[in-house]
Amino acid sequence: MTKAQKLLLLASAASIILWAVPVARYLTIPLTYLNTHFHELAHALMAIATGGIADYIHVYADGSGVTPVAGGSIFLIASAGYPGTALLGAALILAGRTEKSAQTALKALSIVLGLSLLLFIRGDAVGVISAILWIPALWLLALKTKGDTIKVVTQFLGVQMSLTAFQALLILLNISATTDTHSDAQILQQTTFIPDIVWATLWTVFSLIAVGTSLKTAWSPVRTSRER
Repeated sequence: MTKAQKLLLLASAASIILWAVPVARYLTIPLTYLNTHFHELAHALMAIATGGIADYIHVYADGSGVTPVAGGSIFLIASAGYPGTALLGAALILAGRTEKSAQTALKALSIVLGLSLLLFIRGDAVGVISAILWIPALWLLALKTKGDTIKVVTQFLGVQMSLTAFQALLILLNISATTDTHSDAQILQQTTFIPDIVWATLWTVFSLIAVGTSLKTAWSPVRTSRER
């Protein structure tokens, strides 16, 4: 295992621990806001994809969020948030395989967040301010960081997004200090009569598989020449 890979694992483990500490979690709140933006965007896009309408995206000061929708498939819309961020996180981890793809991925995140700000974020000071700060931050990270640094940064953001489902499980178990007033798992419990803890557990398992598989692929040796 390389030094960069060890650094990624240590930073990721530290961030997960901080989620469960009432005071220390505020050190990770900027990351929480970023994750929530894309989590809620997944709900909005699924609403549109299933024939519904997404009214707006709100990101609250405690890191939770809400996306009121009308129409569409409630089951698919409620299911989209955590699996959506897990897949996006896995894509970022894979993008961190090379410097060029990591740079492209960070720029793409910046652009998508900018479009989300224009299309969905309304009357939401925390959402607007956090998006305005993250958009240039992601772009500058893409331009200013190089080599192993940009790879670790991109993969760290990917791990954070992928493991938001784990945070949801901690919330339901009353371990995390984060509040989640609009729980996707509770919506699915009302829709399917399957307990919310089951949904949170399934999302956590899915996210862990996504992280593990993408890290294994990203950390495999890069071939520099074609096999003949």
